[in-house]
Amino acid sequence: MSAIPQNANVTILSKNEKKAREAILKLGLKKVAGIIRVTFRRKNNEIVAIDNPEVFRSAGGNYVVFGEPKIDDFTQKLAAAQQQAQASGILPSEKDIATKSPEDIQADMQAAAAANDNATAANDNDDEEVDAGDLAKEDIDLVMQQANVTKNKAVKALKEHNGDIVNAIMSLSK
Repeated sequence: MSAIPQNANVTILSKNEKKAREAILKLGLKKVAGIIRVTFRRKNNEIVAIDNPEVFRSAGGNYVVFGEPKIDDFTQKLAAAQQQAQASGILPSEKDIATKSPEDIQADMQAAAAANDNATAANDNDDEEVDAGDLAKEDIDLVMQQANVTKNKAVKALKEHNGDIVNAIMSLSK
């Protein structure tokens, strides 16, 4: 018997595992190629992973997986990745994050809402009357009802889309 070379990728199977593989092949299971990792999640969110497994599939859609299972601690990996990212300067550290009081946050939100209302009021221009031209009254009413807008906005949208009701409603619904 010769010795196995150092860098050889050899798996040694136990007698029971050999018997199980032979029985599975007799059942008509087909080997599934291209799978590099199989994971299972238990009830307590514990993850069991099998790297480089041998996977077999039955005609009914059931799978049999051979390989060495290892328990994956996802929270530990996540914490290590965050520490590495923080050390490399990708994520801000706790001292770099500015803290605001709830009152300051609420004041910022109110200021942003007021600025948004002012911008919307400037864009509306509902005071001026828009000439409907050759647009049908039923089309204008339909656009007003479906998009929940004023008559002037409905007429403007219909004119922009050359009388196309669907595109006018879609443009007003954004």
